[in-house]
Amino acid sequence: MKFKPLKGMKDFLPAEMILRQRVIEKIKTIFENFGFQPLETPALESWEVLAAKGAGGEEILKETYSFEDRAGRKIGLRYDLTVPLARVIAQNPDLPLPFKRYQIQKVWRYGDVAKGRLREFLQCDIDIVGSASMLADAEVIACAIACLKALGFEGFVVRLNNRKILNALVKYAGIEEAKVLDVLRSIDKLEKIGREGVEKELKEKRIPEKSIEKIFELIEIKGKPNEIFERVSRLIEDFEEGMEGINELKELIAWLELMKCSKYIKVDLSLARGLDYYTGPIFEFFAEKGIGSIAAGGRYDKLIALFAKRDLPATGVSLGIERIIEVIKDRKLIKVRKCKTKVFVACASDEVRENALEIVFMLRENGIQTDFDLRGRNLTRQLKYADSLGIPYVIIVGKKELEAGRVKIRRMEEEEEAEIKIHEILKFFEKGSLG
Repeated sequence: MKFKPLKGMKDFLPAEMILRQRVIEKIKTIFENFGFQPLETPALESWEVLAAKGAGGEEILKETYSFEDRAGRKIGLRYDLTVPLARVIAQNPDLPLPFKRYQIQKVWRYGDVAKGRLREFLQCDIDIVGSASMLADAEVIACAIACLKALGFEGFVVRLNNRKILNALVKYAGIEEAKVLDVLRSIDKLEKIGREGVEKELKEKRIPEKSIEKIFELIEIKGKPNEIFERVSRLIEDFEEGMEGINELKELIAWLELMKCSKYIKVDLSLARGLDYYTGPIFEFFAEKGIGSIAAGGRYDKLIALFAKRDLPATGVSLGIERIIEVIKDRKLIKVRKCKTKVFVACASDEVRENALEIVFMLRENGIQTDFDLRGRNLTRQLKYADSLGIPYVIIVGKKELEAGRVKIRRMEEEEEAEIKIHEILKFFEKGSLG
C-alpha cells in the first residue's frame, strides 16, 4: 500500500490547519463587514448542471471529475462555486435581491499540479446577484482588496478589463464570430505560456497571421486608464458592444476611486479570463514580484438564466486561498503556531494529578484552551512535550507549592517562571497574557 494522498490532494497537519483557519477567519470577518452572507452547496452536482452550455466551458469540463452513481445517473464534483450558486438562485426565486453571498468550500479539477495548485483545493468566493450596476463590481473588488490588506499583502495590482472590449477588439482584428471564444481562451493563457505559446495555439486554430499580429498590437496597448480608453475608442468606435465596455470600466474606476481603491487598479487589455460565462468587467489580482494571480473574477449576467427562467445580473470574485497561503508562509506574513493550546498543566508527581485536573477544567470552563499529560510522563518530559508544540504557558503543579496554595507558571518562550496563588490563575490570564 502507498500511504500518501492521491496526486494533487494533500493532508493538512495541525500547524498548517491553524494557519489556514486564521486566514479564513480574517477573510470571513471582512466578508461579513461588507454585508455578505454564508452559503454552502453539495460537493456533487448533476452533470446536467455542471455541463450547462455556457457555464464552465469545454476546458473546465475536461478537468471535471465525473462518474455514474449506483442509480446510473451521471454526476460530478463541482469545479467552482459559481455554477452551484446559479443553481441555488434558480431554485430559490424568492431570495431578496441583491443577494450577497460568500462561500468557502473545496472544489476539484483534474489539472496540472504545481506549488499552490492542487486538484482538490479551497475556493473562497463572494458574489452579488441582482444588480447590473458597476457599483456591485466595485463592491466585490473593494472587498477582495480589504481581505488582502488584512492578510498583510502590499504592492499587489488589480488588472482590469472588459469582455465586451475584448470581443470588439477580436472582431476588429478580423476574427469571425464563431471563433471569438476560442481566441479569448488562448489569450487567457498569455501569462502561463507566453506570446509564442499563444501565437502557436492561434495558428493551430487556423487564425490568419495578420489577425494574430493585430490582436497582439491591440492587447499590448499600455498607459493610464484614460489614455488606453482614448486609443481603443478610436479603433472600436463602430462596435457598440466595445464602447459599452469602455463606459462600464470608466464608471467602475470612478466608484473604486470613491472607495479609495483606485491606486491598485491597472487597465490591461490582455486580461481575458478563460471561463465562457463572463459578460462584462473582468479582474485579476496579482501579487508583487512575479508570484502570479491570487484572486480573480468578473461579471456574468447570463449564467443564471441557464438555470432560471429569468435573466439576473451577477458579479463576483474568488480568492485563491491555496496560493495566498503559500505566499503567507514564504513571506511569514502571519506567525505560524504549531497548536492552538495556550496552557499546559504539568504534574510534578502522580500525587497532585487530581489537583492538576481541577485547574485544567477551571481554565477550560473560562474559555482558555488547556491541555495536560495523558501518558504519565515525568515533569521534564511533560515540559519538553509542551515546548515541542509551542504552547506558550505551562502551569506546574507540585506538592510543596500546593500546600502553600500556589502553583508555578512558566513562560516557555522567555524561559521565565513565577509562583502565583491558585485563586489568582484566572486573573493572571485575564490581563491579556495569552495574546
